[in-house]
Amino acid sequence: MAKIQDLRHKIDQIDDQLLKLINRRGKLAIQIGQEKSKKGSPSHFHVPHREREIIDRIKHSNAGPFPGESLEHVFREIFSATLALEKPLRIGFLGPKTTFSHQAAIKHFGHSAKFLPHTTIESVFRQVEQGICDYGVVPVENSTEGVINLTLDCFVDSPVLICGEIKSTIALYLLSKTSDLKKIKTVYSHPQPLGQCRHWLNQNLPAVKQVPASSTANAAEMATKRSTSAAIAGKLAADVYQLHLIAENIQDRVKNFTRFLVIGKDKAKMGKHNRTSLMFSIRDETGSLLKVLHLFARNKINLTKIESRPLKDRPWEYLFYVDLEGHTQDPLVHKSLESLKKMCLFLRVLGSYPRKA
Repeated sequence: MAKIQDLRHKIDQIDDQLLKLINRRGKLAIQIGQEKSKKGSPSHFHVPHREREIIDRIKHSNAGPFPGESLEHVFREIFSATLALEKPLRIGFLGPKTTFSHQAAIKHFGHSAKFLPHTTIESVFRQVEQGICDYGVVPVENSTEGVINLTLDCFVDSPVLICGEIKSTIALYLLSKTSDLKKIKTVYSHPQPLGQCRHWLNQNLPAVKQVPASSTANAAEMATKRSTSAAIAGKLAADVYQLHLIAENIQDRVKNFTRFLVIGKDKAKMGKHNRTSLMFSIRDETGSLLKVLHLFARNKINLTKIESRPLKDRPWEYLFYVDLEGHTQDPLVHKSLESLKKMCLFLRVLGSYPRKA
C-alpha cells in the first residue's frame, strides 16, 4: 500500500504541473488573440491548420503508452477550451442534440464549442453563409446506405466551401421505455439508420411498423411517448431520453461508418493527405464523361467518388460530383482542373481539405 500511495502522490504532482502548463498555454493563446486584434484580423481567430500541425507533431513524437488517437482527443479538447477563452466556435449541425451529426461535431471541435442544432441540412448551410455559425457539420455518405443526396444538392446554390471531413463509426441501438422486445409494435428512426438495420429488423421484428423520423434524436423522443414504441439511435440518446437499451450494435454491417463534411467560408490549407471535391456539368454527347475520366487517369489522379444529380428545372441534364485524392495546389491536380474547365459547361471546386484515413 505504501508503494501505491507513493505512485499516487507522483501522479498528483504531475497533475499539478499539467494544470499550470495548461493555464500557461491558455494565457499565451489569449496574447496571440490580442495581437491579431491589433492587426485587424479578429475574424481569423481559429486556425485549423495550426491545430493539425500540433496533432501531427504530437503523434510523431509520442513514445507511448498512450495511443495517438487518445492523445488527439485530449488535444482537441485543449484546443476547444483555449478557443473558448477568446471566442467559442459556433458550430451548426443537423439536430436535435444527440444525433450522430452532433456527436461528430463534438469529436471534431471539442466540448467547449457552442453547438447550434438545426432541423434541416439546408438550414445548416444558410447559417454558415450568413455568418451565424462559424462552421457547419453535415452528413454526406454512409458506408452501408451510400450518399446523402440532399447534402450534395445544397452545394448547387450555396457558396460555402468544404474545409474538412469527419469519419465516425456508427453503432446503432434499439431503445424503448420497455425492456421487452416482444412488446414493440412501432420502430422510429431516420431513413438512413432504418436502411442500415434492414436485415436485423426483418429477422427480429418482421411484423413491426417502421416509421421514418427527421433524426435519430427525434425518433428517441417519439419512443418516449408509448411503451410499445422503440427507436433506432445512438447510445447517447438512451441516456438523454431515459430509454432502455433493448439491443445493441444492430447495424447490418459491423464496420458501419458515416462521413461528415465540415463546411465554412475559408479555404483549408494543405495537410499531409488531402482530398478535393468538385462539381461540374458537361455536354450531353457521346463519350463526354469518358473524356473527363481519361483526363484524370492520364495525370494519375485517383477518383474516390463520382455521383450524378439531376439539374433543377432542366430534365435529363445532370451535375457530376467528384472526390479525388490531392489538393488544388498539387501541380497535377491544378493541371487537370485547368484542362477540365475547357471541357465543362460549369465547374466549381467545392474545397480542398485534409483527408481522414
